[in-house]
Amino acid sequence: MQTKKAAVIIRNADNQWEGLRSSLGLGVQMIDAHMFVIGEVQMSEDRFEGYKENLEFLKDDLEAKIYTDNEANVEKWGFFEYMSLDNMGKKLFEYDLIIPF
Repeated sequence: MQTKKAAVIIRNADNQWEGLRSSLGLGVQMIDAHMFVIGEVQMSEDRFEGYKENLEFLKDDLEAKIYTDNEANVEKWGFFEYMSLDNMGKKLFEYDLIIPF
């Protein structure tokens, strides 16, 4: 079975950067990859701009959806869409592959 749609779930704050990079890698491989972030994204100052640029590329160029259960991420980064944890759980049934971080 070929993976057509993947969900990258990032729960651990230490894995924010790697989860985003994995989402980008899947998108470049022509896999419809959407990112789900649980909790607030805390990015170090030296990675802040790079994280924001990669979010923009994921959303705008690869047309991925980026969901979060935290309104602060929506306000701070601008690329996230708010979704409750309950709705995230229901949405995951739409994906062929789920990658947890």
